[in-house]
Amino acid sequence: MHPYEVLYGQKPHIHLSYSSRDTYVEMVDRSLKAREVIIQLLKFHLSRAQQRMKDTAKQHRSERSFEVGDWVYLKLQPYREISVATRPFNKLAAKHHALYPIAAKIGSVAYKLLMLVDVLIHPTFHVSQLKRCHKIPNIINHPPILYLSSPYCPQPESILERTLVKRGNKVVCQAKIKWIGLDADYATWECLQDLQRRFPSFNP
Repeated sequence: MHPYEVLYGQKPHIHLSYSSRDTYVEMVDRSLKAREVIIQLLKFHLSRAQQRMKDTAKQHRSERSFEVGDWVYLKLQPYREISVATRPFNKLAAKHHALYPIAAKIGSVAYKLLMLVDVLIHPTFHVSQLKRCHKIPNIINHPPILYLSSPYCPQPESILERTLVKRGNKVVCQAKIKWIGLDADYATWECLQDLQRRFPSFNP
């Protein structure tokens, strides 16, 4: 629905360009000519504002294209990154998540990455989320999957620390969990209630 229709309860009038010979009343002619000047001025300023926004957006863009087999860094939004790896401080995390090879090119602006089977996100990404890797490191370490809802989440081994945090209007207990098969450096803070619900056999 057009905003005019929401405000006035009727559809907006169709604008027809005015010609000076459409009326012989001087006052009407002068009013319609002024309206045409205002409309043309509005169109000019709208077009200039759109072009300014387009030029500003292009300043932060770069032409990128990759081939199958190229290695790229992947950039993820924080709400998606938690399904790949849990970090205690997302604000201090690296800008790019990990290094992956390109498996296929989807269209002209999307690429499919060769990701681990236990990653819970779709492997196709827009080209703006990828950055070329010019030198491939000898050892590539992918962050372990430490998301409680993931079926590939490892089993908890022990609790290293406990603390009380506020969640909404309640105080809940959080525990720093050491996972089986992972070093203590990969220990994460989890809600103890959620952890026991996910792993009922775990007895802290």
